[in-house]
Amino acid sequence: MKLLIEIGNSKLKAAQLILNDDGTIDRLNYLGSYIVKDFCYRPNFSKIGNIDEILYANVGSQQNYHYVKALSQKLRVRYRKIASPEQAFGVTNSYDNPHKLGVDRWLALLAAYKDAKRRVVVIDIGTAMTVDLVDSSGLHLGGWISPGFRLMNLALTEHTALVRSGGHHGEDLVFGQHTKECVQNGCRAALAGTVLYAIHKANSYFEDGEAVSVYLTGGGVNHLPPETKDLGQYRPHLVLEGLALYVNQAD
Repeated sequence: MKLLIEIGNSKLKAAQLILNDDGTIDRLNYLGSYIVKDFCYRPNFSKIGNIDEILYANVGSQQNYHYVKALSQKLRVRYRKIASPEQAFGVTNSYDNPHKLGVDRWLALLAAYKDAKRRVVVIDIGTAMTVDLVDSSGLHLGGWISPGFRLMNLALTEHTALVRSGGHHGEDLVFGQHTKECVQNGCRAALAGTVLYAIHKANSYFEDGEAVSVYLTGGGVNHLPPETKDLGQYRPHLVLEGLALYVNQAD
């Protein structure tokens, strides 16, 4: 059994990867989201289970390397960092410097392409919102990066005289009748608009009329109105799914 860790700016997501006797993947058991330092310095041995290796991807601080190293020592297992290469699992990186492509984006598009086995657009809404397009041959055609819901809210509330936003909102995307509601739904509309245009733009790259498969991931998907969510397949652990592909790949 392997421990998969996706590390962001302040938190990590962890999962157990259960393997069959022949080494093939059985299932992914999501463990939850945690503060990086807490998870690594005070691991819950009973919840993590009897693992023999840690695979991790880090888009946060370099300090996280030391946290993972400390965790590996406590669990007495080896650890392996996954980065974005030029090519892997049938997908070709479009960046001139492949390692500059965020590994979370890379892993998400790997998982989506493996699942769809055809052209895909992957939309990940977290702290940032990213969009990536892969054609049917596995060529990454590029992507976009824009602010996620929280960053857009902060930009408005911290740099203008607007009241504080945040908190819960309804499912439907409506025109607000007070400033907080206007800010929240304005930011939600920006997310939804990006999703809609990303799908339109992705389909415009191809002339055969076959629509791209749309994959949505990240906690910010919850801010989308239902009619926009329904345009794609929601896979909340898509990055961890991509990380799982590396379990049987040699160093």
